Amino acid sequence: MKRKADKEKIGFIERFCSAQEHKARISLIVAAAVVVTTFGTVCAASLRINSGASVPSDNMELNAAENYLAQAAIQAGASEDIQFIDGSEFIADETTETSTRNTKRGGLTGEHIVDLSDLQSLSDSELVDAILAGKAGVIDRSQIITDQSQDSAPVHSGTVGNGGGSENITSPDPVAENVPTPTLAPITTVTYELGIDVSGWNGRINWNRVKEAGISYAFIRIGGRGYGQAGNTYEDSMFSTNLWGAKNAGVKVGVYFFSQATNAYEGLEEASLTLAKLGGASLDLPVIMDWETEYDGQHRTQYTSGEDLYNAILAFCSTIAQNGYTPGVYLDGGNINRLGSLFWDVISRYKFWYAYPYSVYNPYSSKYEKNMYETGDTVPPRDYWYEYWQYSWWGRVPGIDGDVDLDLRILGKTTLTAPEINLPSSQMTSEAGQEFNPLNGVTATTSQGNTDTSNLSYVIKNSSGQEVSLETARNTVGTYSIRYSYKDAFRGTVTADAIWTVNVASTPEPSPSASDTSETEPTGSTDPTGGGSDPSESTDPTGGSDPSTENPPTESTADPNANPDNGSGQEGGTTTEP
Repeated sequence: MKRKADKEKIGFIERFCSAQEHKARISLIVAAAVVVTTFGTVCAASLRINSGASVPSDNMELNAAENYLAQAAIQAGASEDIQFIDGSEFIADETTETSTRNTKRGGLTGEHIVDLSDLQSLSDSELVDAILAGKAGVIDRSQIITDQSQDSAPVHSGTVGNGGGSENITSPDPVAENVPTPTLAPITTVTYELGIDVSGWNGRINWNRVKEAGISYAFIRIGGRGYGQAGNTYEDSMFSTNLWGAKNAGVKVGVYFFSQATNAYEGLEEASLTLAKLGGASLDLPVIMDWETEYDGQHRTQYTSGEDLYNAILAFCSTIAQNGYTPGVYLDGGNINRLGSLFWDVISRYKFWYAYPYSVYNPYSSKYEKNMYETGDTVPPRDYWYEYWQYSWWGRVPGIDGDVDLDLRILGKTTLTAPEINLPSSQMTSEAGQEFNPLNGVTATTSQGNTDTSNLSYVIKNSSGQEVSLETARNTVGTYSIRYSYKDAFRGTVTADAIWTVNVASTPEPSPSASDTSETEPTGSTDPTGGGSDPSESTDPTGGSDPSTENPPTESTADPNANPDNGSGQEGGTTTEP
């Protein structure tokens, strides 16, 4: 009885720690573990729901913080003194709020501004900040109003009148009147690829013929926005056909959106439509925001400020970049001026496509010289870099009906030296009637430093300055000038001069004939050994003919009355130079 009473007096903790209570201790530990685990799981789930943390973050440091909070929730069941630790302490400096769950590269994971009215209610600067931070995402295709009637024929500033040859220049950045002129000094030119930009307005395109014509790349319109005040967007109905047609022909592709955005929201809207239409298709070249205007008082972009344009560009290009494509912007000189100092920030961020056509490529202009850019032609000298240059709005390319925009992709620079004609000598001589080829030994050094023997030509003139044929000159005694010309593929034509003297042909020494031998040698001299031959036979090498019947000698010296000038050098009907 006493022992039982003693047990009743012993406290719970003492009994739990007693070796005599081993079985009870095991049972209590198991029961406590089950209770704590269940309670902790419920608390952790409650905390996750309340914090909106149902979507795991790509930020591993943020996940570590969340795990710590969950552990704290479990411990909360055992003590009310536990204090929750702010998860931001576990997050790198680049991410400042746990609620946004942005990746370090500003990706589009986590919470965004998804309500359209919220996006539209933001100021331009607020929206740009949200886009740059990766919080705005893209606008769903179903929320973008499109109107195909807004797709009107493209109109360029400075377009030449319809075949009349009278230029109607309205742009503040007039078309350049540049005539590339070869010089003999070394010049620096560009290495390049030829390109075009097209839209549904170019009709059906035979992309194989385009490729065969030397076109390496194409920017294809994906959509646009109307010129008018409504400014609704539209899709290019020929985009998919052109995209895959160009790809299958081996033409590198980029895309452009004909922008009429006047604020950041419209820039975001245009980028969103572009991405929806692309559907993840791979591209070789950038996605371009082609921003243009007209100065006719009707275009919605005419009075857009530089700051509004800048915000629209940032919204479009940043959204494109955040979705895995390379962004770029197309501008002419007038809109570069519109941006002012903001232009430098734009081209430091994005690819630049410069619109500045030259009259030498305009068939409707009196300055027209050629259809396409050629090596050695000049490019607009600017103090800023542009990778793409739109140099013509009036190009002709096999496989495309009508005019098409022509572009140049500048890959680098190279130096072209002066081409040169290499003569073996500047003084040449021959004799009248002698074969003579003025091109023997003549070569040319091209502007790229190669040796060439093609594209060489010459003109021969007599001392009176009259042009004569090679046949006449080589048979006529006199002095002639030869003007050599070489046409270099990139630097034009160079010349070199030589003097050609045709002398009187010298009289050749005659070879002794058999009859000459019979007259000059004594009888029997043909047998100096006296070998028993008939001396009379030695004077008749013909085999016994009568010496009295032989032909007289052909030497002119047999006629003492002959004119001593007759053998002075003219032979075979040759004449002296008139």
